[in-house]
Amino acid sequence: MKPSDYSLKRNWRGYLLVVPACIAIFLVSIYPMLYGISLAFQNYTLTKANSDDFRTFAGLKNFIEIFKQSEYIQACQNTLFWTLTNVIVQVVLAVLIALALNRKIKGRGFFRTTALIPWAVPSVIAALTFRFLYDANVGIINAVLKKLGILADGISWLGNLETARWAVVIESIWKGTPFVMIFVLAALQSVPHEMYESARVDGAGGVKTFFKITLPMIKETLGIATILTTIGTINNFNAVWLMTQGGPLGSTEIMFTYAYRRAFSAHNFGQAAAISVIMFIIIALCTFVYTKLIGEEED
Repeated sequence: MKPSDYSLKRNWRGYLLVVPACIAIFLVSIYPMLYGISLAFQNYTLTKANSDDFRTFAGLKNFIEIFKQSEYIQACQNTLFWTLTNVIVQVVLAVLIALALNRKIKGRGFFRTTALIPWAVPSVIAALTFRFLYDANVGIINAVLKKLGILADGISWLGNLETARWAVVIESIWKGTPFVMIFVLAALQSVPHEMYESARVDGAGGVKTFFKITLPMIKETLGIATILTTIGTINNFNAVWLMTQGGPLGSTEIMFTYAYRRAFSAHNFGQAAAISVIMFIIIALCTFVYTKLIGEEED
């Protein structure tokens, strides 16, 4: 047997071992994605299943119709507010906490472990816990505020237009900040101590040292963490749906919860798929930026 024949035979064995995994990936990931994209260009409304145009090609009709809906525009605005608020606050808090935990303080290991607990809590458990905390009748937050004399009657935090969106954002910040903190803390530990010593000798204060030394040294890692946080926040369906289901009056409705509602309340799977395609493009762009940042960091 020629060496090339043996190599080819050995490679085919390797390919055969990979085939089951490829089939599983196709069935679980690729096929549903392609099917969802195809639905975005079809007249697919279950309440019109007996009509002649059911499941026919619709072109860009679904995309045009959703942009005409005031509820969708509100969901887009809420998604922008939801994402920007979460990302900005999480990044700032994560940097502050990481700076504190990077110092040589007593019990540093304990505080680092404790700071990671919110991130380790399953998203469903976190959302349900905060919904209980915000409850107007038995919630701990109202009970404490009443005890302190700040409130006379309980507030329906999740049922009030002025407080609902902030209540959900607080839960998301609590859950997501430790994730960013891990990245920042790891980056801080890679900064040479000699640079800080030189800054102290030159008389630089803490704020100047941060902006002149720390921030430039961790900016690439911080950029990666910011992109990942953006993707995670956009995809955070559980928090909004389990706490408010997009209410009250759509004040916390984000694009994914609106897509869910179009699919399972209005039974318009074509429009739901169109919204999902738009979100897919947004997330794909974020992923592209993430891969570019990863490449620059490796270089």
